[in-house]
Amino acid sequence: MKRHIILLFLAFMGINAFAQDFNIDAIGKKQIDIYGSKVYIEDYELDKHNAAACFSSINGIDMSQDYLKYRKGYKVGAGLLAGGASLMVFGLGTSIVGIAELSDAIWGIGAASVVTGTLCFLSGIPTICVYKARLNRLEKRYNTSLQIGTSSNGLSMAISF
Repeated sequence: MKRHIILLFLAFMGINAFAQDFNIDAIGKKQIDIYGSKVYIEDYELDKHNAAACFSSINGIDMSQDYLKYRKGYKVGAGLLAGGASLMVFGLGTSIVGIAELSDAIWGIGAASVVTGTLCFLSGIPTICVYKARLNRLEKRYNTSLQIGTSSNGLSMAISF
């Protein structure tokens, strides 16, 4: 009898530890998709504040501030990437003009622009990758849920991930 009580206690402890990673009140919750830094629910794009509201309660934890931080980091990375690429093109063009006119000052400005643009471009790539991975992890955490509800056969439970 003691063994059954201990096994029952351990089973409930295991189920409780397993269920802490899932939303138990997820009945009727819609799946989200994140493309870039934009959040979509059923092909409808949410603005920044509505998307943050989606992440306001994941497993009882407010993740909206994390979403806003990851979104901002992704956009900074995209800005570094675009700004670095345009600065490299500008610098390359300025360097060519400086060489054609035999002007060391213009060539120096172009070379400095190419170096600065390259550094911005190279720092933008890992920034985008890191924050996109964090956004994907947040999406996965939101879409993973333990759903409890009623069906025609009685009480039902489904794990979606």
